Amino acid sequence: MSFGTRQAQQGARAAQPAHARAERQRARILDAAERCFIERGFHGASMAHIAATARMSPGLIYRYFNAKNEIVRAIVERHLETDGCPAMQRLNTREDFCARMMEAFERWRRRDNPSMNAALILELTAEASRDAEILEIVRSKDRAVSKDLSVAVQRAAREEGTSLSLEAAHLRAVVLQCLFEGLACRVVRNPSLSAAALRPLLDKVIAALMS
Repeated sequence: MSFGTRQAQQGARAAQPAHARAERQRARILDAAERCFIERGFHGASMAHIAATARMSPGLIYRYFNAKNEIVRAIVERHLETDGCPAMQRLNTREDFCARMMEAFERWRRRDNPSMNAALILELTAEASRDAEILEIVRSKDRAVSKDLSVAVQRAAREEGTSLSLEAAHLRAVVLQCLFEGLACRVVRNPSLSAAALRPLLDKVIAALMS
């Protein structure tokens, strides 16, 4: 092995812990930002607030994110990687759709997971109506989810014995997104709403969309 090769390998090994440390720092900042956006709203949460919540200096945050909008973009991208498109791959039947919505409803109501919080969804939607850059970030996520959701609707419809064109599946996916987002709004306004009473009715609506 040449000296140059050994140096390259040693450099690569040294870079791995640094990269992992940077990823942990980014995740720490995003977790703190989500909590701040939920508690203070987008405009009320300054970079200083985010830094204090993350227990780091504002200067350190600026090493990873130049502005608050960059943090928002990273939060949206992280949701796409976890609760977005990968979750669509697990929707294969009508029951899967209903279970997913009820699971989200219960998590929103518990408010014990900042990354799955109805207030955060509503805050980002509201900010998108005022900020063109945030609007494009949110729309980009919506397009990605809608595309995979349409394919999931086709799969579930086939399980029900129905063949849907991609266009027809897309329209049904839009209605499902309206239901899903409506539940986020409803859990804020009416947290005492009974999930047990809601589920059979939701199942009927989803069944109709798959027919």
